[in-house]
Amino acid sequence: MSLSASRAPLSSWGRGSAVALRDRAEQAAAVLPPLLVAAERVAVTVAQGVHGRRRVGQGETFWQFRQYQPGDAAARIDWRESAKSQRLYVREAEWEAAQSVWLWRDASASMEYSSAHYLAGAEWPRKRDRAELLLVALASLLVRGGERLTLLGSGVAPMNGRVALTRITELISRDPSQSDSLPAFEPLPRAGQLVLIGDFLSPLDAINSAITRF
Repeated sequence: MSLSASRAPLSSWGRGSAVALRDRAEQAAAVLPPLLVAAERVAVTVAQGVHGRRRVGQGETFWQFRQYQPGDAAARIDWRESAKSQRLYVREAEWEAAQSVWLWRDASASMEYSSAHYLAGAEWPRKRDRAELLLVALASLLVRGGERLTLLGSGVAPMNGRVALTRITELISRDPSQSDSLPAFEPLPRAGQLVLIGDFLSPLDAINSAITRF
């Protein structure tokens, strides 16, 4: 499956590109979950939505049984587990919380490349166009999973819900070209996640140095 549903360059959309980019990205994201399912079957590395913190707290995922204590609500008693012994047990859930994700795409000169330079009469999008489409498609999936997200370097705090997707699209649509092909460092929370999209044509040492700073 290819995200390039059409070959019309995104750069030709003008000021209305933000809405068009978001719509195309959501259409692309709609067919991505099967790929995520296939990936989980192989490596079990992708998970959407809230994430367990390996401790008792608010959540829907079962964590453990513990013996009933005075003050516990009667509704929390697990009668099936309690019936196995002469003691009462309550069911505890694992504390779950959404992750915060910072997204970044390369907007340097190398991302202006397009195959149209070599294929006469064909209209092909730039690498930057495709990077932005991938970024917003990923943002759409993250929003559906309940995650908080923002654009790295935007100065905007992570958001969730539909407003986050709209904001991300607006930010990248008006973000000018940049001279640096690697992301500038900014401190992220300990549990924060970072996704980088680009061609990574910089020297490997420079790429490694930029990434390890986060």
